[in-house]
Amino acid sequence: MNSLLSGSKRGLDGLARGLRVAGQLALASMVVTICYDVVMRYVFETPTSWSLEVNTFLVLFVTLLPAGDVLASGSHLRITFFTDKMSPRAQARLAKIGGLVGCLFCAVMTWKGLEMAWAALKYDERMSSPLGTPMVIPYMFIPVGFGVMALYYFLTLLKRAEKT
Repeated sequence: MNSLLSGSKRGLDGLARGLRVAGQLALASMVVTICYDVVMRYVFETPTSWSLEVNTFLVLFVTLLPAGDVLASGSHLRITFFTDKMSPRAQARLAKIGGLVGCLFCAVMTWKGLEMAWAALKYDERMSSPLGTPMVIPYMFIPVGFGVMALYYFLTLLKRAEKT
């Protein structure tokens, strides 16, 4: 079981690192496209028709896809005012409960995100804009991002269960 767990973790770590790099590239793309749109709008008085739509989807991308890597590295924002006052045993219990709730929440978000993406694909939903972006693209960010986080929560729960 331990070798399976470590192999799964290595594969998931590689996927999360790839999504982190993709998020960094998306953030850099946002900077470039927003600067380009500002120059076109205020210097040449010909605003782009696509920049707002693209950057709206990139914000979603940057928010969801690297989240698994952030969870794995423990870099999420934490407010520990109350937990610091608890005993180590209570902190461990709270961490298990938080992991279980996080895993369940992410699993539901993955499932519902997949349903949304499937419906968008099935009915060929598109943005009502000049680009006409298929909505399945941004909707797929939801199950991918939450799916990776659910797997990290699940692996963390398995690791904690092995220790006890």
